[in-house]
Amino acid sequence: MIKQRVRLGLGLVVAMAMLIVAIYAWRGRHRVTDYSGTVETREIEVGSKVGGRVTAVAVEEGQTVKSGAFLVRFECNDLLAKRAQAEAEVEQARANLERTLHGNRPEEIEEAEASAVVQHAAFEAAQNGPRQQEIDEARAEFEASKADAVNAETSFHRMEKLVATDVISKLEFDNDRDKRDSAMHRAEAAQQKLALLLAGTRHEDLQSAEARYKQARAAAVLAKEGSREEDIEIATHQLAAARSQVDDLDVNLREAELTAPADGVIEVVGTRPGDLVPAGRIVVTMLEPSQLWVKVYVPETDLARVRVGQNATVNVDGMKGRTFSGRVGQIASQAEFLPRNVQTPDDREHQVFGVKVYVDNPGAVLKSGMSATVRLQ
Repeated sequence: MIKQRVRLGLGLVVAMAMLIVAIYAWRGRHRVTDYSGTVETREIEVGSKVGGRVTAVAVEEGQTVKSGAFLVRFECNDLLAKRAQAEAEVEQARANLERTLHGNRPEEIEEAEASAVVQHAAFEAAQNGPRQQEIDEARAEFEASKADAVNAETSFHRMEKLVATDVISKLEFDNDRDKRDSAMHRAEAAQQKLALLLAGTRHEDLQSAEARYKQARAAAVLAKEGSREEDIEIATHQLAAARSQVDDLDVNLREAELTAPADGVIEVVGTRPGDLVPAGRIVVTMLEPSQLWVKVYVPETDLARVRVGQNATVNVDGMKGRTFSGRVGQIASQAEFLPRNVQTPDDREHQVFGVKVYVDNPGAVLKSGMSATVRLQ
């Protein structure tokens, strides 16, 4: 009887021990874990790549804005002038491409042909040399001017004698001497002209006339044949480069007027109208309430129970009794030491992993910086 009671007692002890182990195992599998952290929101820093003098600021700190809302405008007169010039270059490049594609107009072809005919006639004239009629005319002109010079010389000698006896005045003598000199110069010029005609066309003049003719002939051929493929390709590239310049200026013009990249709240306005802002400086800082999370630090021993997409509930100190739903969005891939300003239920674990828990924020009541408690299921 005693042995039976002992066996019964041992059986009860074993059963209770197994029950306790099962309860702890169940609690381990379904443990609810709380972690502390701070509500954070995405910060957007708005700046300009071009900068310049601020002409308008349309927002104030604390103001709620929609995506695309106008924030800050910079002076951009120089950019507008450059864009107008770039547009003119685009039109010029487009006209050049059109002319290259369609070839020369009939009038231009006729003009090139006429120029080639004129240069050919000049080349033939240079080859043939002066005509006999031109030589005869020049010889006659020389003979006449030489006779005039002889007569003028004779008259001058006569005047010398008369002026010596005071029969004529010194003025009359000077006039007669000038006539003699002019007649001698005309005779000399006529002699040089005759000599040039008798010598014929010089070799270098003949080469120059031939080169001008060949150049005009080649231009006429090109005008008739139209543009080469290389010329069309070059004109196409020139038009593309001109358009690219306009596109670059359009980008800079868009940078001269800053708009909100998303819905948010203006946190900091760092400029006022009249300020001269360098390129790249942040002028407006925004908070994006739709991108809200709590960053908590999970000890290494609890990491196996955390996964991306896991549901969570979030409570904040300033809203007792209200619970917000969330989900794990990111788990750090590298461990770190527990930051001093974060407290967890068990601070004996110093090797932790940062975990981002994204929180739904209906009504945008949660604010950046609120202390929060995250419960992962």
